Amino acid sequence: MTETESGDPIAATSSRHFHYPETRGQETRGNVAAFLRSPGVKFIMIGIISVALLVPLLLVWGLTEERAQRATDVSRRIANGWGGEQAINGPYLAVPFEVQRSREVDGRTIVEQTTEWALVMPETLDVTADLKAEERRLSIYALPVYNGALALKGRFGSNILEDLAQFAGTPQLDRAILVLNINDITGIRSDAGVKIDNGAVRPFDPGMRQISAMTVAGTDGYATPRSSAGVHRPIERPLVERGFAFEIALSLNGSRSFAVAPAGQTTSFAAKANWPHPGFEGLFLPEHKTITATDFSAKWTIPYLARGIDRVAAGSTLPLSGSMMSINLVEPVQFYQVISRTLKYSIGFISLVFLAVFVVELKGGRMVHWIQYVLTGLALIVFYVLLLALAEHTGFTIAYIVAALATTLLIAAYLGSATGSRKNGLSLGAVLLSAYGVMYLVLREDEYALLAGALISFVTIAATMYATRRVEWSAPVPEAADAR
Repeated sequence: MTETESGDPIAATSSRHFHYPETRGQETRGNVAAFLRSPGVKFIMIGIISVALLVPLLLVWGLTEERAQRATDVSRRIANGWGGEQAINGPYLAVPFEVQRSREVDGRTIVEQTTEWALVMPETLDVTADLKAEERRLSIYALPVYNGALALKGRFGSNILEDLAQFAGTPQLDRAILVLNINDITGIRSDAGVKIDNGAVRPFDPGMRQISAMTVAGTDGYATPRSSAGVHRPIERPLVERGFAFEIALSLNGSRSFAVAPAGQTTSFAAKANWPHPGFEGLFLPEHKTITATDFSAKWTIPYLARGIDRVAAGSTLPLSGSMMSINLVEPVQFYQVISRTLKYSIGFISLVFLAVFVVELKGGRMVHWIQYVLTGLALIVFYVLLLALAEHTGFTIAYIVAALATTLLIAAYLGSATGSRKNGLSLGAVLLSAYGVMYLVLREDEYALLAGALISFVTIAATMYATRRVEWSAPVPEAADAR
């Protein structure tokens, strides 16, 4: 017989005091556990995890930008050895003027004789370009390049002297030069020259003397005046006085884009290339274009009034640098930009998957630990790293399919095992595949990306609200489900 059974009140009291604190601690821990198991708390924890995943997403974004910069640097190296983005502006007849200008210095008027320039534009200008394009590769990077056979034909009118009469000063007709701006003269691959009035070819000299052109240089995108970006040829006085016809032919290497300025009072431009992905930009778009699976052709006609400037311009800087007719050799997939665009929707995509898991958890009664949510989120982030790595070798479409399938199989198998239901895993896999498919379509149609994203977000939140409309948010998930 024990002391308690013998009726000892002290022993009974000691026994009661010994077990009571343990029972109370168990109740406290049980209350905390029940609180943490409630759907409301779990929903808040999922939101916190989603926000915390922004940190690794930003790291992936930085990695994407770093790789894109690397690709840009390699493309620049290829262009330096072949030829950069080319733009043709001209030809113009540049005539110097001796002009007396006065200025005030310390209360005195000083008269100085300076040289100013007038730029005469041809009456007609006809430009044809036949671009032979290809991709040049360095390591895993590629750049579209071309060799262009160019022909420029036109005529300067017989009223040049009348046009020059509007300027003050004395024109120096013996010093007139014909100038042609070429954005990157290192791309010239022939002995460029000009035929005047069907005569012999007269070779050009490098540079444009005191004439400059606004040329985009460097990575900052700013236009700077350069007199070295072009060629020139002296023109005799009799030709200036009566006008003349000209023909210019040259072979020019370039990369990514080719542009022509409407330098003639009436300008026509015809271009063709063996490249199936042209992009037409600039102030003037082609009137006619034909694009096939292997090549394209396009034609422009710019009348005098459409240019918006007079046929003679004062100054030493060539006009019309911002009025180009531009052709871009668009790369089939700019996957760095597409991946960056994908990352913009990443937090919404992760939230969509978490909501799907949360609904499955509520309907199935089997708790998914918050660590399992974290691992699922990290798997979704690894998708972007996998997409970036594969796209550099296989192209965007194949990389997207492989990365999406691998991520879907991984998450579906993991969550199916975590919830103890193959059906749940298949359901989550279907949700993931559908989401990846919709996101791919959104990325391909950038103009409708915002609309599609808004509709998907609305449908997602509406489906979640419907599925959880009868959930007791403060009640714990039944413990019996954990024993399954």
